[in-house]
Amino acid sequence: MPDLSQEENTLSYVDARSYTEWVYIDLSEGTTLALDYKDTVGVPERWTFALHRYDCKTNGGSALETPFTSLDDLLLALSEQTYKPATSEFTPDTEGDIIIDVSHMIEGYLIYDIASRNEALSLWLNVDISTMPPIYTQSGKVYLLREADGTLSALRFTGFSNPYYYDTKGYISFQYRYDIEL
Repeated sequence: MPDLSQEENTLSYVDARSYTEWVYIDLSEGTTLALDYKDTVGVPERWTFALHRYDCKTNGGSALETPFTSLDDLLLALSEQTYKPATSEFTPDTEGDIIIDVSHMIEGYLIYDIASRNEALSLWLNVDISTMPPIYTQSGKVYLLREADGTLSALRFTGFSNPYYYDTKGYISFQYRYDIEL
């Protein structure tokens, strides 16, 4: 269970360290559930998006990286209708590679498997593994996530490590607004 921040609509330090799990997040309830990445039986019926380390997927939805770096600025632009993305700008999930084993990294290779992931939502963090240690670069952007039923949320990822646990990577923090209007 993540450390819930005192700030409303914030999840802090969601433990997504495992390369063999998806962490299912329900923004309507602010809950999380970690399951083996191949588990299809235990997946809850209601979830908004899931994290696999730094990869993301939606629950039959789609996502869009906005030009905004602040949730408040995005919400203001949406309310004033100075920003109105078309449905066609949202990217649905596709099948792609996810890393499931890094134990051979020192030998120069990683082990991958195929899974559903959302390319647009996964842009929130670039992990450059061409050097060691890897270089982590957050986009700083706000993302719109449209669920299969049309519910729209805005997300802004704020961290990828836990400063209270030796700065361990894979603890994801983000701010969000659930069920917003376009």
